[in-house]
Amino acid sequence: MFERRHLPVSSIRYLSGLALLLGLAACGDTGSNWEPQDMFAAPTQDKIDDRYRAMIDFKAMARDANGKEYAAGPSATVMGAIEEAVAMCQQANAQGCKAVRVGLTWVDGLDQTAIESVIKSYGDTMTAEAYQAAGQGNMGAANWLAYHYAVRGENLGEAERLSLQAINVAPDDPGALDTYGLILHQQGRYAEAEEVFIRVNKAMPTAEHIAHFADNALAMGKTDMARAAYQRALQAGASPVLSQTIQKRLLALDLNGAQAAPAK
Repeated sequence: MFERRHLPVSSIRYLSGLALLLGLAACGDTGSNWEPQDMFAAPTQDKIDDRYRAMIDFKAMARDANGKEYAAGPSATVMGAIEEAVAMCQQANAQGCKAVRVGLTWVDGLDQTAIESVIKSYGDTMTAEAYQAAGQGNMGAANWLAYHYAVRGENLGEAERLSLQAINVAPDDPGALDTYGLILHQQGRYAEAEEVFIRVNKAMPTAEHIAHFADNALAMGKTDMARAAYQRALQAGASPVLSQTIQKRLLALDLNGAQAAPAK
């Protein structure tokens, strides 16, 4: 059941048009194996990969002040589903957005401490089950747990061990490789992470995978490449939560660029 988080999947479509090449010319070069037309090809929606359907179907629901409900899921983490539901409510410009359902538990009317307790209970259960499954050879569980740690910047040594365990079984799996790239990024090993993210996005350029590449490019000071990749992630169908994060980072890039620009 632990097959990684739920992701939209985009297939690669090769474009050789002059406009695309000109548009990417300012993005810079990341090495001899960099092929921008692969990374930034226009998205083509495909059916969701069955590997990402097997994760436990955590549901979350938010409600606005008028009583309209916004449902999200499935998600590999309870917190991810909650953030998604609340973000959907906020993007609708609704007022009073709040979580009312976490997994199978209705939390409407509970105070924040009680809601956090429910979330922690779900999280602890998932982590324990993932450890047990990984120990029994379930590489999907190993990859899920490694990703769980990587996105939080926790237990990175253990995350790397679990990630390599999964990669040894499925060396070309984009989801497993993306987890490993994220761990390298969190460890500050940006050049190694870049090579992994390039490989991931040639195989499966989803919005999340592209955004991970963009985050790493930004950490390396490659701001033009990061900007182009963030914009590409938005075009690839970023979720409401990811879209909000990307918009904030693009705004920060714009503000930093304006501050660095010479006065006219």
